[in-house]
Amino acid sequence: MFHLLAVTIVLMLTLFCHETVGVSLSIDSFEQTLGQDIMEMDLRVRKFNRTSTVINGTIHLRQEATNALQFNLDIFYSRLGNQQFNHMPLKLPTAGACDFVDNLKRNYPEHIRNVFNLPEIGECPISPRDVYILDAEFPNEAIPPAIAREGLWKAVMRCFIKGKERVTYAITLKGS
Repeated sequence: MFHLLAVTIVLMLTLFCHETVGVSLSIDSFEQTLGQDIMEMDLRVRKFNRTSTVINGTIHLRQEATNALQFNLDIFYSRLGNQQFNHMPLKLPTAGACDFVDNLKRNYPEHIRNVFNLPEIGECPISPRDVYILDAEFPNEAIPPAIAREGLWKAVMRCFIKGKERVTYAITLKGS
């Protein structure tokens, strides 16, 4: 009887510690599949040290961007981490390119401190430019702890112009 009680207490403590520490998300991969003529994302994920990965590279904005370029985000989750993703019912609003960048700069300045040459707030249209990302780790504090779980997460960003998909890219995160 005492053995069963001890095992139960150990399991409860393990679960409590896991919930307290939380799940850490790290960047696993990045891929652009459409729209290199509008915005070429020359980004790669690399190991930074033994415990973290970062994303590095350049985003080449080849054409002017206005709010006519609409960004749409879909989130997928693979509990087992085996690339079999299920669509998550997380609803994030669609935003134009200028509004998207303005929102990033206003609400998440600490998360984009390693991103250089972004347009200023209110600059619209956004002129062609190169944006540099240097050793940017995924900002875990931006994700509510109640949502983060172990497994693979995939965020697919689709950009539309007049209802036609023109740019698509995906970033995969690993929760552990």
